[in-house]
Amino acid sequence: MIITIASFKGGVGKTTTAIHLCQYFATRKPKKKVVLADGDPNRTAIDWAESSQFDLPFTVQDAAETLPIYNTLIVDTPARTNPEELIQLIETSTLVIIPTKVDIFDVRATLALADTLRPNPNKYRILLTGLPRGKKLYEAARSLFTEQGLQSFDGGIRQLAVYRDAAYEGIPVSRYSEAGKDAMTDYEKIGSQILKGWKNG
Repeated sequence: MIITIASFKGGVGKTTTAIHLCQYFATRKPKKKVVLADGDPNRTAIDWAESSQFDLPFTVQDAAETLPIYNTLIVDTPARTNPEELIQLIETSTLVIIPTKVDIFDVRATLALADTLRPNPNKYRILLTGLPRGKKLYEAARSLFTEQGLQSFDGGIRQLAVYRDAAYEGIPVSRYSEAGKDAMTDYEKIGSQILKGWKNG
């Protein structure tokens, strides 16, 4: 299974999503090989892994290098994917995940590519990130996507300081604190939906 994380704006949690989905798949099925291929020129995932004192259950490697054998490959791409790049990612991936904050400008950036996404309903999902308390903005964003025939995950990722704190320590949130374990449940719910919908991919 190849999962590609793509974004149309920076700062939407792309690398955070790649890391924590890797953590989810690697710990759920420890005998399966999970690889995170860092294709972002900023090398954010690689730098994070190299600074980590934690024994990661998955491999983080430069996407430009020869990758090891894997069962699940998660690819972290450069920010600001354009329509042509998105089409190629959809063709080569089992699933493309598009993290999008609930801010209206981020939502509109995703809506602008509706014509590219709409013909491939089983090849992508929008993941709402940075969710504030309450469901008003989450429901408003999902409603806009639904109106345009776009597919999004059921649920999203809350805006929590523990992600920032855990990143400084170079560990996934689930290994950081009790608050981190609670935060990780957001990604566990997303991972479960992926396994149900794309487990044979």
